Amino acid sequence: MVRKKIVITSIFAGLIVCLAAIFRPVPAASPENTLKSHGTVETVFETGENDLVFKLKGDDRIYYLNQGLENGLTLAELREDLSGQAVEIYYVKYWTPIDPLSKLKHIAKVDVNRTTLYSEIK
Repeated sequence: MVRKKIVITSIFAGLIVCLAAIFRPVPAASPENTLKSHGTVETVFETGENDLVFKLKGDDRIYYLNQGLENGLTLAELREDLSGQAVEIYYVKYWTPIDPLSKLKHIAKVDVNRTTLYSEIK
C-alpha cells in the first residue's frame, strides 16, 4: 500500500515537472539572453490576439511579436515600411519541448537602418 502511494506520488510529481518545462513562459528579454538575426523582410502578418509574425527571405524560422499591435504598431504601416527592407531582429534565446527545433522565435527588438522600431529589452 505504501509502495503504491510512493509510485503514484512520483508519477504525479514527474508529470508536474514535465508540464512546468513545457509551458514555462518566455523569459524577459535582456542583452544577455538575446541573439541577433539579419535578413530581408519577406512578409509581415497578424495572427491570433494582435500578434505579429515576421518572415525573412531565406530563413525558415518564424519571428513573432507577442501582442505587437497593442504596442502602437500597425500592420499596414509595417507592411509598407518593412517589405523588402533589411532588418536586424533580436530574439530571446529560449527552448521549449513544444518547439524542439527552435523554429519559432520571440522578438525582443527590431532595428531598421540602425533605428529601433520596437524594443522590449530591459
